[in-house]
Amino acid sequence: MLACQTDSSLGPRRDDLLRMRWFVAALAMVVPGCANDVDHDEAVAAFTRFQAALQRHDAEGCRSVITAESAAALGEMPWERISKRQPLEVVSATSEHSQFDVLLQVADPNEGGRVSEFVVVREWGRYVVDLVATAGLHTVVKEGAASKEELAPRELTPADFDRIHRYQLAQPRR
Repeated sequence: MLACQTDSSLGPRRDDLLRMRWFVAALAMVVPGCANDVDHDEAVAAFTRFQAALQRHDAEGCRSVITAESAAALGEMPWERISKRQPLEVVSATSEHSQFDVLLQVADPNEGGRVSEFVVVREWGRYVVDLVATAGLHTVVKEGAASKEELAPRELTPADFDRIHRYQLAQPRR
């Protein structure tokens, strides 16, 4: 720990403050690197639990390791086909967008080692697989020749007014 030497004044000396600033700066560079490894390990563990639950046909086990928004996909899950396949192998884990998102690169031994990606996010303080975001990574939108963008006026709903109100409250005071 750093010991501060003081002279007749009540506060720490300038030299002590400079040493403390360097110590804090060094600590700030070390801690995120350690946290990143732990986060990646937790994200991989969540994905592994998800795959194990899929292999066992365990809908509740899957529900516990996916986002609340992803739970709707469990009704359409091809359980029989999944249980006959070998589990995916995690190749790498990288942080995406913020400290709460981890992008997993996984290899599929059933497809000759083809690599794809899964999104793992922090929800309610723990890492869970986000099937909706994962599907969004692999979706390509194609517009037909006859498609066109159209804006149509509609009446605002109470939910719209609530969203507008929350947005206004989030703005800084002027």
